[in-house]
Amino acid sequence: MRMLLALLLVMAPAALIAGEVPRSVPLAIERGLTWLRGQQQGDGGLGGRHRTAVTGLATIAHLAAGVTPDLPEHGAAVRRMIGYILAQPDAKGYLGNDGSRMYGHAIACLAMADAIGTTRDDDLDERLRTALARALAVTVTAARVAKPDDQRGGWRYNPDEAGSDVSVTGWQLMSLHAARRIGMPVPDDVVEAALAYLRSRIDDQGRIGYTAPGEDRQAMRGLALIALSLQPGPRAPLRDRVLARMRDEPPAWTGPWFFYRAYYDASGLARSEPAFWAAYREKLHGLLVANQAPDGSWPAPPGDNERENGTAYAVAMAVLALTVDLRLLPGHQP
Repeated sequence: MRMLLALLLVMAPAALIAGEVPRSVPLAIERGLTWLRGQQQGDGGLGGRHRTAVTGLATIAHLAAGVTPDLPEHGAAVRRMIGYILAQPDAKGYLGNDGSRMYGHAIACLAMADAIGTTRDDDLDERLRTALARALAVTVTAARVAKPDDQRGGWRYNPDEAGSDVSVTGWQLMSLHAARRIGMPVPDDVVEAALAYLRSRIDDQGRIGYTAPGEDRQAMRGLALIALSLQPGPRAPLRDRVLARMRDEPPAWTGPWFFYRAYYDASGLARSEPAFWAAYREKLHGLLVANQAPDGSWPAPPGDNERENGTAYAVAMAVLALTVDLRLLPGHQP
């Protein structure tokens, strides 16, 4: 048995060892990570378009499976991915100049937050902390751009943009949450405003919109759960309404936004709805395992609209959906 598979089995929760999660899941994770490493280029990056964002997702996927920079097997590949990300910030610390804009900026921030503390290399760890601090300053400044009342608290595609949307805001919130978990300073008002913005896009029926309440964006329901679970106070009744919609529309191997939904559904349910997740996981993991290609990648499902992001994006998101139960990442913890 190869080292990575053995590591996954050792780290897996009791549910996996007891057989509730079949061995096909760690095998699928290992094959997906192997495929990703096979796409790594000489400079450490992956992907054609949006290389910072895709390399960030590939980094997070490896760390989520326990593949850290110091491991004798595959650690060097992760270290080169991290090195690529560290080489990308502009003079202000912005990481979205690969065309991925604030999406890529947040994903790179998340990757750096997840990587901090995973290596005994003090120099690398300090470089990560310094780069993340500068990048978070960009995120905070963008949050405080003057906006109309109904757009306040969120982020849009560009740092100086006066609009907001749920998807970009979700990635920023995930990166800020991970940064907080590792002890990086994050202003309370920025997080509170982001949660308020996201809550304002969830209507009384549990429907979450992309830019306005009343829309019903299936792929963002897991993100809605994350936002609702992070809000202080008693359990929000809306969480049950969002769950009811997820129960009525279980995952299927079809687009659009299949891989985006898979990641956010897994992350939202595993962190906030463990009882519901146990049943949902079987269906979602079954789809991912059944549809993985022989080479370890994932093809585009029918109706796909994500392929323009590249196959590496899909593979990293699929691996992340398969690894949330390990809870190794700050961003995967409550």
